[in-house]
Amino acid sequence: MSAYLTFKSFITPTFIMIIYILGGLAITILSFLMMLGGFNVAGQGVSLGGSVGIIIGIIMLIFGNLAWRILCEYWVVQFRIYEEIAALNRRMGGSSAQPTAPPPAPTPATPTCPSCGNPLQYIQQYQRWYCDKEQKYV
Repeated sequence: MSAYLTFKSFITPTFIMIIYILGGLAITILSFLMMLGGFNVAGQGVSLGGSVGIIIGIIMLIFGNLAWRILCEYWVVQFRIYEEIAALNRRMGGSSAQPTAPPPAPTPATPTCPSCGNPLQYIQQYQRWYCDKEQKYV
């Protein structure tokens, strides 16, 4: 119930699937009615009988259902993308509530002189490491 109230769980994909089934049935029934010639265009009493009604009915049956399927899939994909991103975020140990700042980069250890073991100093001008104790570049 908490996931429902905080919108972490969506109910819309289920509704979209129900709407898809109802819309697909409506498109199929209307296309068969057009093929039978009993469809009134805009209430004008114009009947699409004969070959025109059959052709439009077949086109509507095939491409109408195909277009309806593509539209409903697009809607569902939007929710699936969110669910996959949320699952990936959980697997990565992140929190979906607030993004966290990346941890600070570790400070590199100062290299030591291979002969005396003292820390080296980087001289930017010569782009080399220098040992103060032995007074030489390494």
